[in-house]
Amino acid sequence: MPSPGSRSLPLLLSVLLVGSLLALATPVGAAPPPRPLCDACGDQFATTAERHGVSLAVERSTATVTVHGNGTATWVVQNHLAGDGARLRENATLRRAIGDRAMWDTEFLNASVSRDGVVTLRYREPEFAEPAVGGTLRSGAFTETYGYRNIDGLGADRLVVVAPPGTRVGRPLPGSTVSADGRRMRVTSFDRGDIVTFVPRESAVGPLLSLLAVVTMRGPGLLGYLLTNVVVPAAAFGALVGAVGGGLSTIRHRLPARTGRAGRALAGVGLLVALLPLVAGGISVLSSSIAPLVGVGVAFVALGLGLSLTEPASLRSYPALAGVAIGGLAVAVLATAVGTLAVGIRGLTFAMWTSARFLVPVFALLPAGYAIGTGRRWLGVGTAVAGFVLAVGPTATLYSPFYGFGVIVSALVLGLAAGVAVLGAPLFGVGFVLATARPADEGENSAARGEQ
Repeated sequence: MPSPGSRSLPLLLSVLLVGSLLALATPVGAAPPPRPLCDACGDQFATTAERHGVSLAVERSTATVTVHGNGTATWVVQNHLAGDGARLRENATLRRAIGDRAMWDTEFLNASVSRDGVVTLRYREPEFAEPAVGGTLRSGAFTETYGYRNIDGLGADRLVVVAPPGTRVGRPLPGSTVSADGRRMRVTSFDRGDIVTFVPRESAVGPLLSLLAVVTMRGPGLLGYLLTNVVVPAAAFGALVGAVGGGLSTIRHRLPARTGRAGRALAGVGLLVALLPLVAGGISVLSSSIAPLVGVGVAFVALGLGLSLTEPASLRSYPALAGVAIGGLAVAVLATAVGTLAVGIRGLTFAMWTSARFLVPVFALLPAGYAIGTGRRWLGVGTAVAGFVLAVGPTATLYSPFYGFGVIVSALVLGLAAGVAVLGAPLFGVGFVLATARPADEGENSAARGEQ
């Protein structure tokens, strides 16, 4: 009879996975508040003024960014007010307080208000662009990875970027227009950020210089993303899987001689996993990032019952178990989606699909366990790591490792790797047992030969 500790172990492991899944959503909430590209323009300027006790309405807003040869830029923002802005015109201290707060990450220079109600604000941005190959300048100011930013729209009705003297716009923003001489880039909407380059005006290889400038800027950052958000967690996951496989190999003689017991154990764990959100107290079964647990539980029960009832010898190969793992993954995703739509609490949310990606490494542990059980340890570890990379890959560049988020996300994904290993441990064990246990018909034939 199983001990109370052994009965509570699956529940404890499932709780660990829930914590890991919920932790994955933390960086999303920790992102900086969304602000327009020009946060001293338009409605955002009016919001800042209101916080200083000034109520005003901006009819239209324009901004001109003049880039200098050393990479600094001067912003000139003009907000056309619905009124004459008399209070701001008469109170220089108030103008400075609002202007200084209106635009982040820049140095406020001065502000003025004309008689017809045009507020003109000037700012200096010291690191708007940086030098690159062949006298090229490149700017990441229009990307969300440029500093502590979360860009939401343009802010202004029109933004004009003026290239440094002796240069022209080499790589403009998508959707922008460039003047005939290449000196001015006009932007009226901002949907997708990108790196902007300025190349020497007379250069015949401007496109090549722009390409090199972008590659050399993104290359180190991409490597940093991959290292902190993919490589380290995936390596840790692979090491954990290898260690578990080594541990099972040392107790191979104590494992079930038939797959029936392993199948029944898998079905039991699946039932616990599916019911865990209910017994956890107050957490909706099919909401947010824990919804895939229901699908995992259903798939575990189906696979477990299938193994306990049939013990098919045809499954004793790596390709066959890889196919079973894909089928189990499909069942889990389908059960998650159907159950969520049936309950109809929040629908098929982004958080749910984000968590559902991590079912890939969970089910990859089935063929991984079989491979390690047959002595092909590198194949098993490689299968597990490949599944984990497929899960974390889509969000590998979501948070920058250079502004704190990479460290946080790396720690969270490391925790999630442990949770995935915990949840997938029963599948890993079943795969290992399939590699070591004898089929039922083989046992019957052996007994018959013994009687003869």
